[in-house]
Amino acid sequence: MIVPAGSGTRRGRGSSRLLRTADVGAANRARVLQALADHGPLSRADLARLADVPRATIGSIVANLLASGVLEETAPRRQASGAGKPARPLWFGADVGLTGGVLVRPGTIETAVVSTSGEIVSRGASPFAVSASRADLDRQLVSAAAAVLRPYRGRLVGTGVAMPASCDGETGEVVACTPVPGLVGTRLPALLRRATGVPVVLEEDARALAVGQRWFGQARGVDDFVAVQIGAGIGAGIMLDGRLYRAGPATSEIGHTCVDIRGERCRCGLTGCWETIASLRWLRREAVARRLRAGRTLTPGGLVERAGDPAVADLLDTYADHVAVGIANLVQLLSLRVFILHGEVVGGGEPLRLLIERAVVRRTLPVLAGAVRVEFAALDQDAGLLGAAAAALTKELAIVA
Repeated sequence: MIVPAGSGTRRGRGSSRLLRTADVGAANRARVLQALADHGPLSRADLARLADVPRATIGSIVANLLASGVLEETAPRRQASGAGKPARPLWFGADVGLTGGVLVRPGTIETAVVSTSGEIVSRGASPFAVSASRADLDRQLVSAAAAVLRPYRGRLVGTGVAMPASCDGETGEVVACTPVPGLVGTRLPALLRRATGVPVVLEEDARALAVGQRWFGQARGVDDFVAVQIGAGIGAGIMLDGRLYRAGPATSEIGHTCVDIRGERCRCGLTGCWETIASLRWLRREAVARRLRAGRTLTPGGLVERAGDPAVADLLDTYADHVAVGIANLVQLLSLRVFILHGEVVGGGEPLRLLIERAVVRRTLPVLAGAVRVEFAALDQDAGLLGAAAAALTKELAIVA
């Protein structure tokens, strides 16, 4: 049996429920698919080695997946030893199809059709008014997304929608959305499903980034990491033991944890949030207060470019330290060591990444600090779209995330 004792249902309600035979089969199937997503293409022998089970056990699981078209055998690959019959690595089959990714940003909706390898096959973007009513937003967003997705009807297996909002994953309802208040109460997945005829899953944008990283990015094969989005706001998708952490509709709102009990009031209504000292809004406000040139439009990239100016260099150090505060808190709280940053902060490149990583290490207990890695997302420009599509792919393949 591939499933370790106690796995599969250890988090959340019902964690004491015993696994039925059907549950074990589904869990083992999901683990084979996750291993391929993390490390594939892989041969049957590779899968058996990873799962630490006999090859015959893997063979029976794979046979069903091949028969259903979920997997297919790729071109033969000669063994490293050069002896024996060449292996036929397994990968996701053509019948798995394409997935749609829809990313809602303030003022813009981006839509893409994505392959199982992360290739964007088609894409489009449309503007919308953030002040529009819910009915108008529903109409605009569905129309814009459907225009890109409908030509692939029959080939799409599902669509993921990611947005900067607190979402109820069960009902598909937007619970809160500070950047676009008109979205509160909408059930975009149901509307989009009626328009396109395929299943639709809703995900918070920061959590979608973590799923996208696990499928297509630097976190392939990494079970424990955090994808942190830092721009106008701050959010995080936390992956623990290979599972996306879900404890409620606002679990990605890490930017609203308190880092300064006497800090300024945040746009969320709380005081001293991490977002108030590390967002792009803070950076620009601080640049204006320090009378730096073009402070109102300053970006992390511009900050690094002008770091030869001592005044700018000082703000750069402060910004890096402020970003590091929240990351260090996550290190201490969850003993996580890998952080993949997305958003405007990535524009600062390697100089800013190094400053942030060093500041995190300084603020972390030595027992944890040595293994801390802060990375900038390599697929940042399309990370949101890929994350939305990955959420749909995860749901379609019944992989636990």
